[in-house]
Amino acid sequence: MSQRSYSNERYRKGANIGSTRKSAAKAKPVRKQGTVETVKADTAKKAPAGPEKDWAGLPTSPEIKKWRRVWWVLLLTGIALVALGYLVPELRDSENTQRIIAMVVLAASMTAVTIDLVVIRRLRKQLIESTGKKPSKKEQKHAAEADGDAKSGKDSE
Repeated sequence: MSQRSYSNERYRKGANIGSTRKSAAKAKPVRKQGTVETVKADTAKKAPAGPEKDWAGLPTSPEIKKWRRVWWVLLLTGIALVALGYLVPELRDSENTQRIIAMVVLAASMTAVTIDLVVIRRLRKQLIESTGKKPSKKEQKHAAEADGDAKSGKDSE
């Protein structure tokens, strides 16, 4: 049996008995019992209520999927060209071929980044706006403050 330490409040004379820590199991939230739902064939064919989500949880559409495929093709083409230039000995020794491969890989990579940063983001922003997502109170407050600052700036000029 271990000794009781005086430094532990639970063993002092004037200790508040109800303040001792309970077990960790009692601190865990209680989870409700799960239910089994059956899906009928006609409800499974209906379109989803909101926009589709991709693996990252962002909304997506067929056009965004098309541009994402183009993005993947550009990136994988660049990787394949680098591997080809490294693995084929004749290409590895040719300096001009290496320069051409490097230029094509650079162009493909920059195009993929541009597609991601410009095209896909613009389409996703339009999709979010079209679903009618209302801004939160915090966003509304910031927009109102920005409008107020813009109006006061015009009045002072």
